[in-house]
Amino acid sequence: MKKSIEEIVKTEAEYWNENKLDRRKIKKLRRHAFYYSYKREAKIINNIVATFEGKELLEIGSHSWMSWIKNKTTPKKITCINISEVELQKGAINSKSVPFEIDFHLMDANNLTFPDASFDIVYGGAILHHLDIEKSVNHIHRVLKPDGYILFTEPLNINPLYKIYRKFNPKERTPDEHALVSKDFKLIRDKFTFDHYFFDFFSVIFGFIALKIYGDKNYNNWINKFGYNLDVFFSKIPFLHFLFARVIIYGKKK
Repeated sequence: MKKSIEEIVKTEAEYWNENKLDRRKIKKLRRHAFYYSYKREAKIINNIVATFEGKELLEIGSHSWMSWIKNKTTPKKITCINISEVELQKGAINSKSVPFEIDFHLMDANNLTFPDASFDIVYGGAILHHLDIEKSVNHIHRVLKPDGYILFTEPLNINPLYKIYRKFNPKERTPDEHALVSKDFKLIRDKFTFDHYFFDFFSVIFGFIALKIYGDKNYNNWINKFGYNLDVFFSKIPFLHFLFARVIIYGKKK
């Protein structure tokens, strides 16, 4: 029997409140595989958030603002939501001395309760894949002002190799999360025009090799750099996008 959204939200909250995920295994690989792509991702995000100056922002989540917004731009206000009280508190604890207004709400992004046209930008880091894409995207579209923007980073689950990996490593994710697939992009495209930037296919292969050679150190090495450069080149070819592990989505409300 298919679980209801309410049941999924309850399970998601439990996993984050009780810290049930075990990502120790994948973190070693990520430190190699994502070493250069994280730098590219940060550069792209920094260029985008520079346009957030003086805007009213909604974060789906509660602490991406610390790395994306803080000390990089000064919005008029950030409103953060999360279904996890623990995750919400992580953001609140670090918000005491920021030079902009920020508040936090326990709320489900599948059912946003804000009035229509409340925000200039809605953003989040690796959050949409924990939601019902259609419901959450409809709500995000509704609460955005005309010509409002979205910015999300998300994992992908189109490459069969990643599907196999996720199947054999269930403890690294919540039971109901679903990294984005092609049909999710179609749902987002119904409401937004957007650019996307793809990351991490060859970097994962070469990062695995680098991990075996160097161990959990020396991430700034030629093997990782070679895999990263291959990714940058091949990510420009649309029919190869299915290979990649992560994406930045930056879009405008239709």
